Amino acid sequence: TGEVEEIIGGEKAVKIDFSIKSIIESISSSGLQYEELLVKRFAFSLMTKPFVILSGLAGSGKTQLALAFAKALIQDRSQLCTVSVGADWTNREPLLGYPNALDSSKYVRPESGVLDLLIEANKPTNSGKPYFLILDEMNMSYVERYFADFLSAMESHEPIKLWSGADGDNVPSSVKLPRNLYIIGTI
Repeated sequence: TGEVEEIIGGEKAVKIDFSIKSIIESISSSGLQYEELLVKRFAFSLMTKPFVILSGLAGSGKTQLALAFAKALIQDRSQLCTVSVGADWTNREPLLGYPNALDSSKYVRPESGVLDLLIEANKPTNSGKPYFLILDEMNMSYVERYFADFLSAMESHEPIKLWSGADGDNVPSSVKLPRNLYIIGTI
C-alpha cells in the first residue's frame, strides 16, 4: 500500500491506504490465529460503522483481536487507548473527566487517556490517521450510564459538551467524535 497526501481543512494530512490483506498478515505474524473471514467481517463492520462490540466467551481473543487490528493500522501508541471498564462506573467521568468544582478555570482530565485521544484525533493534522478506543469488558457497568454521551454523539453528529470554562489545561468546551475514531468494545 502507498501513502497519499490530502489537504483537509487547509492542512496536509497523510492518508494511509487500507489493505485487508496486510491487516490479516500483521495479525497472523503477531502469533494470533483467527479465521480470515472473521478478520474481514470485523474490519468491514468497523468501516460500516466505527463502533463495534465483540461478544464471546472469556479468553476467546476478543480484546487481542481488537488490539492486533489497531496495532496493524496505527503509526504510534498515541493513536490507541485501551480502557478496562470498571464495575463502579456510574457516569462519564472515567472517560471524559469533569470540571473542577473548586477552581472553575480547571478541568480534571480522566486517567484513562480517553479525552486526550479524542483531542488528538480531532486535530486537523491527524485527520488521516486512525485512532482506536478499546473499551474492555463494557458489560462490567451499565453502558447507558458511562457511555450515553458517546452514543448520542454517534447518532446526532453533535459534539459532546465538556464544560463552559475557559481553555484551562488545553481542554476544549466540547469535543467531537471524529470520523477517524474507531471504538471497539468487548463483552
